[in-house]
Amino acid sequence: MAEESYEMSRSRSDASRSTDQHGEYNSEEEQMNLLNKEEQSDSEEEEEEELEEDEEWAIIVDENEVDGIHDFEKDNPTLRYACIALAIGLLFIIFKVAMVRFTHDSGHTERGAERLYYNGSEYFASTVILISFDGFRPDYLNRGVTPNLKQFANDGIMASYMHPAFPPSTFPNHWTLVTGLYPEAHGIVANLFYDPDINSVFSHSNSTSTADHRWWKGEPIWTTSRINGRRTGSIMWPGSETNYNPPDMVVKYNGTMSTKEKMETTLSWLDLPYDNRPQMNEYIEEADTSIGYLLSELKERNLDSHAHIVIVSDHGMADVTDKKLIFYDDILSPDVLKHVRDREALPLLDLRPSPGAPKDTVQKIYDQLYNYTQTVKEPHFQVYLREDVPDRFHYKHSNRITPVVAIPDVGYSFVTHTQVDEKGFQKGGNHGYDNLAADMRAIFMAKGPKIDRVYKQGTVLAPFFNTEVYGLLTELLNMDAPPNNGTLHADFPISFSPPF
Repeated sequence: MAEESYEMSRSRSDASRSTDQHGEYNSEEEQMNLLNKEEQSDSEEEEEEELEEDEEWAIIVDENEVDGIHDFEKDNPTLRYACIALAIGLLFIIFKVAMVRFTHDSGHTERGAERLYYNGSEYFASTVILISFDGFRPDYLNRGVTPNLKQFANDGIMASYMHPAFPPSTFPNHWTLVTGLYPEAHGIVANLFYDPDINSVFSHSNSTSTADHRWWKGEPIWTTSRINGRRTGSIMWPGSETNYNPPDMVVKYNGTMSTKEKMETTLSWLDLPYDNRPQMNEYIEEADTSIGYLLSELKERNLDSHAHIVIVSDHGMADVTDKKLIFYDDILSPDVLKHVRDREALPLLDLRPSPGAPKDTVQKIYDQLYNYTQTVKEPHFQVYLREDVPDRFHYKHSNRITPVVAIPDVGYSFVTHTQVDEKGFQKGGNHGYDNLAADMRAIFMAKGPKIDRVYKQGTVLAPFFNTEVYGLLTELLNMDAPPNNGTLHADFPISFSPPF
């Protein structure tokens, strides 16, 4: 879409849309130049008229809530075509799946006739399974433990890599994947942040805040689906269990639910009646095995050639060690630190003055951090006032972003001496750095009947940004997308022409 960032109004749930402009940005072409520089129906055999009146379903998943499956409307018991999102907890990797199976619903305008698929017992319209691996870098595919994913890519298409939105953190990027908006536009600017307008803190680990719709701006794929007469469902996808217009079926976060159980939940919905660390390799292998299981079960249902499967990750992962620490309490003076709120948007050093702080606190924070970068040979971070954050980050047009933003080099961590003395420092993996960094790259691969009609098997696409995924989903589902930050019809490398 053009060079604007949009905030979608919830009034679209009443079949109307409104947008707010958040400033101009680099075009997608300019962003691609940056990264290139970095590394050059409803019944068996019923008449067509009756098929067009079938129910439509979409299902998606949240990873951070605990409770079970929401009841769905008793007067619509069918799950013929659904969008399912699953989150599979794999320690370092959180594996999520979203699947969409749909038929036509009378009374809603579609973009022309949609092809129906027959699996031997039922007719199906566009079916999409969206699978997200949290923290899965493209090079993980080269460890020799992902035969199912490698075969999937050979049978379909994949990108050499996909760039996450900034900051490349779990909740901001999973919301970008299903809205097509930058975090500054959709409001989830970090896993943890403060909103001065509503005087409240959002935390990805707090079920009260994650369920509050005021945090979640934009129009997610399940809302778009509902407006188009489709029903939705979700398993542990961030943002899916809000108290405003959630998917029709939701499985909240459950840390004890196994990978196979989540896959089986997905498959059970389909079956509803008509009326280089060894341990890291183990987690990657488990995720790959779950994909193999899903594909095998789809084949058992004769849906393997009818379903569209899209596999992504939200961001990559970087090694962090106690050799790459930045003690910001050595940089900021005590008289400034005492007027600073708790940090936000880790691993960034996003700082905001506390209530009642002197008016010049923001400038003092910035000046002290900036002066440090000018006097030390290798400061290992860049600092900006919010309004000066480079345009390519799309990270300045929201009060939820702190007035001072410091971005560490990949693998570096901002800490205080007190933190390290009291808790030590945990080595491992982290994310949230520059979204163009190689370690932050995400994966993208897809296959399905509509994709097969456009691409040769094994096609490798040029890199792109994950703001495009939402537009891809709406294309596969034959729906018009509301305004968003994607450019699917302009310069997105997946050019679906001729139309589906």
